[in-house]
Amino acid sequence: MLSNCTKNLLNLKDLIVKSVKNFKNSVEVYAELPISEQVCPYCGTYTSKIHDYYTQPIKDIPIHFKPTTIFLKKTRYECKNCSKSFYPQNDFVAKYNRKSKRLVYYIVDQLKNNIAASTIAKNLNIDAGFISKMLPYLSITNSSLPRVLCIDEFKGNSGKFKYQVALLDGETHKIVDIIECRHKHFLCSYFKKFPKEQLDNVKYLVTDLWEPYKDIGITYFRKAKIVADHFHWARYVCNALDKIRIEVQSNLPKSERKYFKHSRYLLHTRRCKLKENRYDELENILINYSENLRIAYREKECLLDIIHSSDSAEIKKNQFTEWVKRNLESSVPQLVECAKTYQHWAYEIKNSLEVPFSNGPIEGINNKIKALKRTTFGMTKFENFKARIMLLN
Repeated sequence: MLSNCTKNLLNLKDLIVKSVKNFKNSVEVYAELPISEQVCPYCGTYTSKIHDYYTQPIKDIPIHFKPTTIFLKKTRYECKNCSKSFYPQNDFVAKYNRKSKRLVYYIVDQLKNNIAASTIAKNLNIDAGFISKMLPYLSITNSSLPRVLCIDEFKGNSGKFKYQVALLDGETHKIVDIIECRHKHFLCSYFKKFPKEQLDNVKYLVTDLWEPYKDIGITYFRKAKIVADHFHWARYVCNALDKIRIEVQSNLPKSERKYFKHSRYLLHTRRCKLKENRYDELENILINYSENLRIAYREKECLLDIIHSSDSAEIKKNQFTEWVKRNLESSVPQLVECAKTYQHWAYEIKNSLEVPFSNGPIEGINNKIKALKRTTFGMTKFENFKARIMLLN
């Protein structure tokens, strides 16, 4: 029998370790369960009569990065009262299983990393199908909603739909749930399941400028403020500026077109963040090429100044209202179109100017999901994909 030191090192305190064989590509541990008086599961009588023995190979966590198998000698007892035989339950391996409980926990821990299930299975010398069967049990739907709920879609291509929806706690930045589809009737079916108390618990719903999310917020989260994410609404003025730049560029002779193409960085970078040696280059572009481009750049800078201003929320709201009014009457069509969008989402945008919440954390989760998709080469089953995403927390 091995020493207690070896047994503790292998963390097999409930087993009696007989021997350990360390091969080139694997490790084998021979152990048995201690013999003790048992309670018959059929009649409840105490018995210590042994019926026979059975050695069962059990997959375990790797030792020295090698797949490990424990050959467990199990004792089958016989009841003196009802004459039925049984194996006693133990904390090391579940009934009818061929893999130890701690191996299952180890697999779940590995699934939290950006690793393909096939790679985990190969390292542990187990069938990848076992991990696939585990994943649906880890795909848990949340039963509560946070105070700040962020919602955004991502391209998952999982199940029958192209886009899935991620829900995030805006304060803890933890994933709340993953919805299979972004279609409005799917979202309605999902939020209908929550009681009124849970829906009323949501005080802020942070979203991009997509109409169905706004409708969901109005319908189900009646006590919540709908907040438009800063990035998603600020990019509209940047897109308007870019449209003008492309229009100007298309009318330039070929010799100037290549130079002007590189002006995108100058036009999109905030003036306060530009290096001093590039100010002249920016002024040259704004003065010499297009009056519309100069106006659009000025309005872009003005709007970003409002967003990043340290003024009170009321002042910023008034400044935003003035910006919209001014550009609704602008001579630049692209700015008029942008201002109309802002006018439609005015309430949600003004809410974003008074609270610190945004969809920035959920965009970070979306990047992790993209990385997971590349590693796993995509996942066709939505439940499995959802489980992997939920484990990213």
